[in-house]
Amino acid sequence: MSLPWLRENWLQLVSEHGSGKLSHAHCVPWQPDLGAEAFIREWLKLLLCTQPQRKACGVCKGCLLHKAGNHPDYYEVGSIDGKGISVDQIRELTGKLQQTPNQAGVKVVWLRDAERMSVTAANALLKTLEEPTQATYFVVSPERTSRLLPTLRSRMQLHRFNVPSEQQVEQWLAQQLKRVLSAKEHELCKRYHQRPLALLGWLQSDNAPVDQLQQLSAALLGDATWPAVDKASCQGWLSATEQLLGELVRVQQNLGSDHLQLAGEQLRLQRWLTEKNYKVTDLNHWLKSCYGMRRKLAEQSGLNGPLLLQEIWMRLH
Repeated sequence: MSLPWLRENWLQLVSEHGSGKLSHAHCVPWQPDLGAEAFIREWLKLLLCTQPQRKACGVCKGCLLHKAGNHPDYYEVGSIDGKGISVDQIRELTGKLQQTPNQAGVKVVWLRDAERMSVTAANALLKTLEEPTQATYFVVSPERTSRLLPTLRSRMQLHRFNVPSEQQVEQWLAQQLKRVLSAKEHELCKRYHQRPLALLGWLQSDNAPVDQLQQLSAALLGDATWPAVDKASCQGWLSATEQLLGELVRVQQNLGSDHLQLAGEQLRLQRWLTEKNYKVTDLNHWLKSCYGMRRKLAEQSGLNGPLLLQEIWMRLH
């Protein structure tokens, strides 16, 4: 694969698939900036290929049908227009899985946006995972595995992607761009090495993002005012808030600067945490509030996202 930090994950899958030891259900966190989509799509092709080696052959009937988008034994289910995944969608899927494979091979399901399943939908899926139909593989990709029912998670093999080091990302980007990185680009790698695909897109378009994490840190330390948030920017600021709280947890745990995105502010953030007397449990509580807010925004229309986010910020003042 062209994403070297995922090579170990891929080789493990290939080994289990080749030896017949591959589990029937897998949970892959949706991390597009690490290459989750590319990884899953290659995996689906491998499963549907009738003569795979270390990857799908690309020329067998299974590969050609999948490439054309009409493989009869491939099923993809996800959120429609941002709405929750209903129990009817899951029941329709499980009904189809009872049928004999059209190509006399395997049936493959990709369940996207899995965290948006209703409780009844999740329970319907749970029953299928407990009693899977023969030669059926599930690839389930939630944004966060913690949002799935614990009973559902326990029925699947959980996969975790390796996060590349700053040096790995620099080398990979130089190869992709076919040039030496600038000093500014090296600085971006230091800050965003956990988001290599996003970095590549920014550098290709010469459009690096506004550093929302840095802006929130400056507001937290009193160097700037808290940003104005509207409906369009709310999701971005919510993600940055989650990053900030995660960073504060790492600072409170005295992790080294190699593990920090705000290494230059480490001492000031430590003093701020001491002055506020905030513990890791407090920070994790607010982090869970962010996750809960994200879930509510996905499930309920009409909520005032900017107001909810500002309420979380007020707790940090």
